[in-house]
Amino acid sequence: MEYLVRDYFDGKIDDIQMFELIKDYPFEEVKKHFINAMEIDFLLFKKYSNINSQQAFEDFLVEIKSKEKKKKKVRHNYHKIWFKYAALFVGFIGLGLVFTVLQKSNATEATLQISDEAANLYLTDGTVEKLKESESSNILDSDGQVIAVQTHEKIVYRPVKEVESLKYNELKVPYGKKFELEFSDGTLVFLNSGSSIRYPIHFVKNEPREVILKGEAFFKVSKDEARPFVVNTGAVDVKVLGTEFNVSAYSEDDHISTVLVSGSVQLYDSMGPNDEMGQVKLLPGKRGVWRKGDKDFKVDDVDTSIYTSWVQDKLIFRNTPFSEMRKKLERHYNVSIINSNEALDKNTFNAYFSDESIEEILEILDRTYGIEYKIEDNQIIIKYSKAPMDKK
Repeated sequence: MEYLVRDYFDGKIDDIQMFELIKDYPFEEVKKHFINAMEIDFLLFKKYSNINSQQAFEDFLVEIKSKEKKKKKVRHNYHKIWFKYAALFVGFIGLGLVFTVLQKSNATEATLQISDEAANLYLTDGTVEKLKESESSNILDSDGQVIAVQTHEKIVYRPVKEVESLKYNELKVPYGKKFELEFSDGTLVFLNSGSSIRYPIHFVKNEPREVILKGEAFFKVSKDEARPFVVNTGAVDVKVLGTEFNVSAYSEDDHISTVLVSGSVQLYDSMGPNDEMGQVKLLPGKRGVWRKGDKDFKVDDVDTSIYTSWVQDKLIFRNTPFSEMRKKLERHYNVSIINSNEALDKNTFNAYFSDESIEEILEILDRTYGIEYKIEDNQIIIKYSKAPMDKK
C-alpha cells in the first residue's frame, strides 16, 4: 500500500487505476497511508492552506470512484495538485498531534549568504584541481596523460588493462554540493555533501579494490569476484563483490550506518578482533549500524529509499529527531542552524523536501510548528517553538 500511494503521488498511477488497485484494502489502511504520504511542502501552495485534511481524503475517494470525470489534461493536473497539497498530518510523533497552519511568518530582514565553494580534487603529484560544475575538462596525470574526464558534476576515469602499483586521487565535496564518480572498473559512487573519498586511479589485478570514505556515499559496485570492493570508514569496513549500498560515516555523528539496496555486504569492525562478534552480513532492505559508544553492530529493516533519496536531491525524514534533521539540512544547504530549544531537538518528525530552498523550509517549520527563528551573522538561530513539546 505504501508503494502504491507513493506511485500515485508521483503520477505513475492515475485516479481510476488507483481505485482499482486499492478497492479491496481496508478503508482505514488506505486512509492511513494516504495521509502519511501528504507532502509537507503543501504549505508553500497558499491557495490550499485552509483545506481540511479529513474532507480532502473524502474528496479523494469521491474523485477516484467517479467514472464520468472529464479526461482533459488541465483538469487532471489540477486534481493532482489538489491531492498533493490538500492535507497534511505531521507532528510530534510521540504525541500524535496535528497542528493547523499558523497565519504568522517569521519577520526578519536578514538574509542568508550561502558561500559557493568548489569541490577539490587532490591529484597524485600533490596538485589540487578546483572543479567547476558549469564546465567540462580533462584530468591529467604528472606525465600529461588524460586519466579522467570531468563533465559538470561527474568524473569518469578511463579503464586500463593492467597496472603494477596504486596511485591515488582524493575528492572532497563541500557542504551544499554533491559529486558523482565513475571508477576505472565501472563502479559508480555518488558523494554527498561534506564528504571525501580517497581512491586508486586504477585498480591492481587480483588485489582488493579499497577506498577510504569520510562522510556519506552511495555505491553501485561493478562485480569482480577476483577483486572484492572494500569501503574503509576508519572504524568499519564494508566488503562487497558487486552490489548497491549507502554508507554514512560523518565524523560528527555518533554512528556509522550501511543500508543495502541489492546484493549483499559484509561489515567488519576494523578496530576490533577479527571474529564473528566483530562482523555482520547484510541482506537487501537491511541497515547495519555501528555506534561509537557501543562498538557493536545492530541490524534492522528499513525503507532504503529514505536513506538513498539524497542521490535524487530529495530529503526524506521518517520518525527523525530534530537534532538529526538539523544536521542533514546543514550539510545539504551549507548553512549553520543553532537550536536553543533542547526539547525540540528530541522530538521526531516526518517530512519530505525536494526542490525547496532553506528559506522555504524555515517557512514550513514556522507555519507548521510555530518555530521562532532569526538570521544573525549568517546563522539560523531557532529560539523556541509555540507548539507543545513531547515530554516523553
